[in-house]
Amino acid sequence: MSVLGTFLIVFFVLLLLGMPIAFTLGIASTVFLAAETDLPMLYVVQKMFGGVDSFPLLAVPFFILAGNLMNGGGVTSRLLDFCNIIVGRFRGGLAAVSIVGSMIFAGISGSAVADASGLGSILIPTMNDQGYDREYSAAINATSSTIAMLIPPSIPMVLLATVAAASVRELFFSSAAAGILSGLFMLTVNAGLSVKRNYPSNGKVALRDVPRLVIRCLPSVIMPALILFSIVFGWMTATEASCLAVIYALFTGIFIYKQLNIRTIFQCFIEAALQTAVVMLIVAAAALLSSIMSHLLLPQIIADWALANLQAKWAILAVVAVTALICGCFMDVSPALILLGAIFTPVIKAVDISVLQFAAVLCVSLSIGLYTPPVGMTLIVSSKIAESTMTKCFRRCIPFLLPELLLIFLLIFFPVLSVGLPALLFG
Repeated sequence: MSVLGTFLIVFFVLLLLGMPIAFTLGIASTVFLAAETDLPMLYVVQKMFGGVDSFPLLAVPFFILAGNLMNGGGVTSRLLDFCNIIVGRFRGGLAAVSIVGSMIFAGISGSAVADASGLGSILIPTMNDQGYDREYSAAINATSSTIAMLIPPSIPMVLLATVAAASVRELFFSSAAAGILSGLFMLTVNAGLSVKRNYPSNGKVALRDVPRLVIRCLPSVIMPALILFSIVFGWMTATEASCLAVIYALFTGIFIYKQLNIRTIFQCFIEAALQTAVVMLIVAAAALLSSIMSHLLLPQIIADWALANLQAKWAILAVVAVTALICGCFMDVSPALILLGAIFTPVIKAVDISVLQFAAVLCVSLSIGLYTPPVGMTLIVSSKIAESTMTKCFRRCIPFLLPELLLIFLLIFFPVLSVGLPALLFG
């Protein structure tokens, strides 16, 4: 216990001091190796470099870049126009546009934070002007953007695939049904709240204007469909599809919507590089931490305990969900996903739980942490855009939190929701 205590003391002290999670993981792991093992410091470099030396991880920077180019190239605003044709006429229509827009946008960027900033910067001010209160505008954006973790292509699923040694393509579609159900649950809650609070509709689109608007929005809608079909039919790997997304976003923004220029493109590349650097640094530090857990035989200890004390598969998945819900409140998605993936993957394999079901439960549970204080990234982004406080905005998120907990319950007790679609598509 004293061996593990060295790591835990350094980890929590640095975390309480407010050090970024990537540096906290890296420094705590390095201190442990220096104090408790005879391994040379070169081992640190080898493990961190090996953690990011992965072909599937190349999809991460390209999907991030595609999302930035979409925002800069006018694709996002056209997607919202298309969503408005579908759901804008109902009461609370603009909030419904935010939910449906997040579901479609998720099929391109795979990043919840990109969804929250890209869609929120357009929708939140507009919702405020139409009579929605600031906190609700922020809440609907913060919660709906988490669907990006579930609808393929999902960046967290790429990270989990490297940890669990699973197929990226199958993991993508393991949470697709959960993403659709999550969107439907949110639309239902929004409809009830909109009637209760008398939120306005966004107005009906005249029938004669529909063909013109659809043609105008079509290039934006084709983009996620093209990515998904290329992965489903095996035409491309996830990494190759991410490159296609970048090329398509550039072509659409430059030649169709004509909103991308050299300066905008350069800025998109800079932002994508910074966002990628953060993710990859976390992945590298988490790889070093995984080696420490292997050194301490922690996954095996947890697996033995689970086999001895938890006989039912649902009980083990419930432990995964509760642990993820707690970790999600204090850690960002990427480090939490890699850490919990490394801990629980040997456990679920030992008890013959499908990796696909485990991935869906883990991702839905961690997605809730994106809008729960104190580290909820989509909540932080949305509250800043709405010029409100995190606490006030989180209160408005609670009605959307309850159906997500129900979704976790369904995923635990009905494995077909996570394994059914990959089995149907890929056998």
